[in-house]
Formats: sequence, C-alpha cells, structure tokens
Amino acid sequence: MTRRLLLLPSLLALAAAQAPAPAPATDKMLATTALTPADPAAVNALCDAYLSRVAALRTALEKETGKATLADFRRFDDIAALLGAAQGDSNLIAEVAADEPRREAGRTCQTRATEAATGVQLSRPVYDRLKAVPLAGADAETVHVVRRTLADFDRAGVSRDAATRTQVAALNKRISELEVRLEANIANGRRTVKADPGELGGLPADFVAAHKPGADGKVELSTDYPDYMPVMSYATSDALRRRLFEAFQNRAWPQNDVVMTELFTTRDRLAKLLGRPNYATVALENKMVDTPAKAAAFIDRGVTAGDRYARRDLGKLVDRLRKDQPGATDIAQWQTGYYGQLVRKEQYAVDPQQVRQYFAYDDVRDGVLQLTRDLMQVEIRPWKTATWDPSVEAYEMLDGGQVIGRFYFDTHPRPGKYSHANVVPLRAGVAGRVIPMAALVTNFPAGDHSTGLMEHRDVETFLHEYGHLIHVLLSGKVQYASSNMGNIEWDFIEAPSQMLENFVWDYDTLARFAKDAKGNVIPRDLVARMNRARYFGEALGDRRQFGFSNASLGFHLGPPQPDLTAQYVTLVDRYALPPTPAGVHPQAGFGHLGGYSAYYHTYMWSKTIALDLWTRFEREGLRNPAVARAYREEVLAPGASKPAATLVQDFLGRPLSLDAYTARLAKGQ
Repeated sequence: MTRRLLLLPSLLALAAAQAPAPAPATDKMLATTALTPADPAAVNALCDAYLSRVAALRTALEKETGKATLADFRRFDDIAALLGAAQGDSNLIAEVAADEPRREAGRTCQTRATEAATGVQLSRPVYDRLKAVPLAGADAETVHVVRRTLADFDRAGVSRDAATRTQVAALNKRISELEVRLEANIANGRRTVKADPGELGGLPADFVAAHKPGADGKVELSTDYPDYMPVMSYATSDALRRRLFEAFQNRAWPQNDVVMTELFTTRDRLAKLLGRPNYATVALENKMVDTPAKAAAFIDRGVTAGDRYARRDLGKLVDRLRKDQPGATDIAQWQTGYYGQLVRKEQYAVDPQQVRQYFAYDDVRDGVLQLTRDLMQVEIRPWKTATWDPSVEAYEMLDGGQVIGRFYFDTHPRPGKYSHANVVPLRAGVAGRVIPMAALVTNFPAGDHSTGLMEHRDVETFLHEYGHLIHVLLSGKVQYASSNMGNIEWDFIEAPSQMLENFVWDYDTLARFAKDAKGNVIPRDLVARMNRARYFGEALGDRRQFGFSNASLGFHLGPPQPDLTAQYVTLVDRYALPPTPAGVHPQAGFGHLGGYSAYYHTYMWSKTIALDLWTRFEREGLRNPAVARAYREEVLAPGASKPAATLVQDFLGRPLSLDAYTARLAKGQ
C-alpha cells in the first residue's frame, strides 16, 4: 500500500527522433530540470515558462490548415513534452522541497499543468487534426501510439459538445486540486506519541539509543516509517503498539474525509457527464482488467484461492498470542506484526533483529546499484549536479559509454517530505532527443551499521521502487514518450518491480552486499531459513491487499456514503483479516485513492504477472545473461510501445498464466 508511482498524463507523448537537425526549442527546455528553486516565486516562474510555451504551441497547432501529416503529431508531441516536464518537476518539488511554501507552489503547478493537459485533450481542433493524420505505411509503434492517443481524447470527452467540454474541464481541474490536497494532508499529517522508556522493551538497541527521553522523561515516537515499523514489529508493550497504530491510522483525519468526499463526488459527476455509470468504469477502460465486473471477479477469485492459507496463518498468530493472553480468540491489527515476527523466530528460526544486522543502508544501496550493473550490463556513476538536500545522491546510467539515463536518490525522511515510497519520472526518454530522468523518493534510515540498519522488508521495498526507476531509464530509447513505461496499462506497471523483488531472497545476490558490522557475509543457512519463513503470512497479507482493492473499487462505483469510515470498513473487511478496529480512520491516509483511484487491484494483478515472469528466471538461471538481456529488451525497453499482454508473451513465449500465483500460495504449507 505504500508503493506508488507518479506518472505523466497518459495522453502525453514526446517527439520522434529525426535526422540530424538543429535541436528544437522544446529539447532545450527538457535538457535540464529545475528542482532546487530558491523560493515559491521561482517555482511559479518555472511553471509559467513551461505553460506559456505550451499555450503558444497549442494555439499554433489549432490554427494549422492544409493536409494533416505525421509532422502534426510530432508538434503535438512537443506540447506534450513540455506538459510532462512541468508535471514531473512540480510533482517532485511538491514531495521533497525544504519548506511548505515551496511544496505548496509545486502542488499549485501540478494542478496548473494538469489543467493545461486537460485543455489540450479537450481541444476539438487538435483532436480533429490528429485524427486526420494518415497512418498508412507508418510503423507499428507509431500506429499504436497515435491510436491510443486518439482513444484517450475520446475517453476524455473531446467529442462532446462545447458546453459539456467546459464542464468536463472544470471537473478535471477540481479533481486534480483535490488529489494534490489529499497527498499534502497525508504528508503534513505526521503524528507523535509519548512513551515511557520502559515501553521500548524488545526494540533494537540502536533504535533505543536514537530515541533518548526528553526533558519530560518521555520518549517521542512519530508515525514516520523508521519509527512506526520497528515499534509495530518489536515492541513488547501492547499498549505502545496500539497507541502508535491508532496515531498512524488517523493521519490526515478528519481533514481528508472532507477532501475525499468531494473527490469521490466530483469523479462520479464526471463519469455521468461522460456517459458512464460510475468513475470505476472510466478509470478501468484502458487497463488490462478493463471493467469493474472483471476487477471484482479478480478480487473474489484471488481471495478464494488463498482463503485456507490466510486462515491457517491467522490461526498461527492467534495461537502464539494465546501464550501471552490465555483465552484469546482473535488478534488485533496492532498485534499482527509483533506476533508475526515471533512466529518466524520460534517456528522458522528467523530472528528479524538478527537479519537486519546484515542490511546497513549504505551497503544495500551499493548492492542494488551493482545488481543493475550485473543484470542489465550498464555502468552507473555519480552525477555532479545540484540537489535539493545534502542527503540526496545523483547518478548517471551509461550503456556502451553513452549516458542513457540520470536519476536521484532521496531516500531518508525529513519533516514534510512525501511519507511513503515512490518514483517520480521527470523526463520521458526519446531516442536521439531526450535522456530519461527520474527520482527515487523513500524514507529509510541513513548511514552504516551504527545508524542505518534496515529491515529485510525495507530492502525489498527499495529494490521494488528502484525497479520502477530502471524501467523509466531503460525504456528511454523509444520513438515517443507515450511509448515510455509511464503509459503502459497501470495494472501491469507494478509487475516488473515485483518481479525484481525476488532477487533479495537469493543467497548469491545477498552475499554480494549483505554483511554485518564486522564484515561477515550473511550466512547461507540464514537465507535458507528466511526463504522457508517467507511464505508465512503472505496469503494473509494478500488478503489485506484484496481488501484495499475492494475499497478502491467500491468508493468509485457511485457517490460516497456519508460516513467514509463505515464505508471503508465495510469494503475492506469483506476480505481483509483481521478486521479494522474501532476508533481509527484508515481511509484518510490511503493516498492511493488519489493517484490510483479505482484500480488499486494493480498490485495483486501485477503480482500474478510478476510471478509468471519469474518462472523463466527460475527455469533458466537467475544470473543467466541471455535471460536478463531478454528481460531488458522484451519487457523493459519497449515501455508502452506494445500492449502489456504482448510484452509477457514476447518474454515467456506464451500468454500470461495465473498458475504461478496459485503455486506460490501452496508454498506456505
């Protein structure tokens, strides 16, 4: 639930590579980013520069006469490139800038850029011009890109009358404003609880050392992940876990209930205006799972497949709780993380605190970068460029001595910074014109073994998000940016990253960077035990993901109910175990209800794809260079130049199968 990928608007494309010619003005604007603005005025000026150029190019295209050609589509691409840059830069500024005024200016630019993109997408003259572009003799990618772009225009309502288009534009603007506000409330919704020092029993020594009592003799703990996750996993104090859990689950409440109520209402109004029964129908039309009925069926099928495994794992948790609380018949959400690690420790001989001694942040970062070098056969080196915070690192990716991508790591928490983990695409790459760029934004502890120890699940998250980043970079030599990975079907977009997660369960991979403070490599036997314990709780976790998926879908099947908490609990608890406790309002912090709207099922659908892709690595060798090259060229490099199902077919030599997911569930026996 914490993984999110910010993408460029789906209609946006960049220009095709051409024969040598003077670089267009558009390319010059895309050559750099403006991610270190001195103040809000600088953010506003950046936004003005992008959008004024967009307005001029749009006006020129709308006035174009004569026979339409592919050159018209390329001119549209220039407009789209600038809109994408405005959205990318402002997204990152809104997430990571040093103070709230600059972050707020970034959010304002996000809304302005989205409004400008909507204006282009609802421009009947632009649409008519693009629809007249002849595709006879065009290559397959161009035909695919143009047709998909026209479908996006149609779906957005460009064929409606002028009055309706005006209403659609207004509703889209408001939706964008509400999505931005929802995220801002979560980022600024950090809460703290006070604890007696004695309540820190069970927590790692380095955690306790970093949390000294204040003048009042109390220890302050926040809802930031570096505090929250260790407490929920290791604190022996049930009361402390409950207090911090309730604080975490009430972030951005009640303010986001107001935002979400209006957001869901506005989306529903937009759907009705576009002639659809609900917003879920609108949101799913261009996905692999392309109707609400299919999404609901997938959720039901997944829950049914894993039901006995999830209930078995829940039973193990309750049995372990009963040792501490005789007579207990069920377990609460704030207890599952703690008792889950006890079960792994006692039944699988895996102590998470022992495991984390081998995962210092600096080593993990270096190991992740080296894995990319090994698998993708690329070079990665430091990139000397300005950053927005001293902790941010910048890198370049090279292939055959040529720079093919640039990226940033902003991996440690700061007040006001985006509180989850995601990748922000900054530039969509185009062969011969634009070098792709992206930023990884996470919240991991910083440093070596004294300050930067990570949970193994954090290592997995790191590699997952980094997988999105390399997907952005390695799909950067397509003809059009609408062929970049950001425009693949969104219920496929998590699959490559989820597939990559498997490597941090492989001993040969971990042995290259996982070591303790004395330099001892993680023992092979420990990794074997970690793998045996890996599947405990997985079906239970998947069931919660299906619950979140049902909420994402259900909130968009009609107008919201008056009590969003009651609606959320009904939707999630239909599938999730254990149930949502009283007194919390988790929907307020469910940021995916903004960016992902009705299709949170993305994560579980993508997981089934990822497990299927992984079967080829398992069969032919995890370090087999031919397999890695095929994966790069057939899954990552094409981006969205082909339908997602075709990418799977090209790599596996057969259509997608759900058999690998079913087999995975059985491993937890």
